[in-house]
Amino acid sequence: MFIFIASPRFRYFFTVCLLAVLQSTAFTAHAADTIVVGRSLALSGPLKSYGEAKRDGGDAYINKVNAAGGVGGKKIELITLDDVYTPATTVENLKKISIDRNPTAFLGLFGVPTVAAALPVLLELKVPAIGLTSGTDALRTPLNRYAFPVRASYADEARKLVNHVKTVNITKVSVIYTTNPFGESVKNTLLVALKDAGINAKTFKVDPTGTDAAESARLANTDEPQAIFMTMLSQAALPVLMEVKKTSFRGALYTFSPVDTSTITKQLGEKANGLAITQVVPIPNGVRIKVVSEYVQALTELGRGTPSFYGLEAFIEAKVMVEGLKRAGANPTPASLVKSLETLRDFDLGGYFVTYKPDSHTGSLFVDVNVINSFGEVKR
Repeated sequence: MFIFIASPRFRYFFTVCLLAVLQSTAFTAHAADTIVVGRSLALSGPLKSYGEAKRDGGDAYINKVNAAGGVGGKKIELITLDDVYTPATTVENLKKISIDRNPTAFLGLFGVPTVAAALPVLLELKVPAIGLTSGTDALRTPLNRYAFPVRASYADEARKLVNHVKTVNITKVSVIYTTNPFGESVKNTLLVALKDAGINAKTFKVDPTGTDAAESARLANTDEPQAIFMTMLSQAALPVLMEVKKTSFRGALYTFSPVDTSTITKQLGEKANGLAITQVVPIPNGVRIKVVSEYVQALTELGRGTPSFYGLEAFIEAKVMVEGLKRAGANPTPASLVKSLETLRDFDLGGYFVTYKPDSHTGSLFVDVNVINSFGEVKR
């Protein structure tokens, strides 16, 4: 009879290996019971308010879904990393989440430069991203099988605004734009729409921080335009709006959905009177629309955040993703999720519709023009 007596070193090695196997098995079992979804958002830095609104809106819907048992009995696990609105960090975050957690999807990326940096990475990782918060044409042309924008494009917003100014016989406008990828991209899109409508426009630069807002506002008003368009984010929009109000300009003021209406009304109140803003989702406290009432209720249940346009957009993005997961089978994979999302045709999310096809990831075409009144309230 042979009796094997293990040395202390062998017993230690055996124990370490056994623990590793058990941990791996536990992780696999845990992973099988969850659907991992990654997010990269600006949760610090000057655009923190945008990232927090998107985080809270997405969390509100995922919290609601998980409380009801998840998707096919699987809870959704959100992995959220801060990218400080820095493209290189966005890329690092997506790759890290992919390597560490093998996600089924990414949700709610934000910003023109960060989304532009993410698009080739999605192709590399072969993981779909739902709800990329950018209206750039690069999201739809050429087709990226792993990019599923929800919001309408900046071209859709520009056409809506230009159609509006044509109805009130505005023919002479100034455009103030920030010298960054977002400001220049939207400015160029707007100029195309204005040219097509036969409307003359002069352009004026402003720093993304708005430090030279006074000079930009003065120059934009030199030729007494009938309207001033601002293509910028809130950080610059706040000082530019204030400086325009100090000039002799008494025409119409327009800006695009990336300006955070909540920030503008909170900081300026009645001083924002008359500013018209395109929006790609309904007014977030207009509960007459089903998806808005769902959002407000879910946010209350979450116990974090206040109703906002960006929060509602993120809530809708999460609804789109979950619908895709429901259609992707018992064990959804990135590939099956792509195919299932491409079956959505004029899909009703509660008064808000999206469409995706294998050859076209349109998302929504919803664009509305809202105005801030003398009480600092947003009205249609």
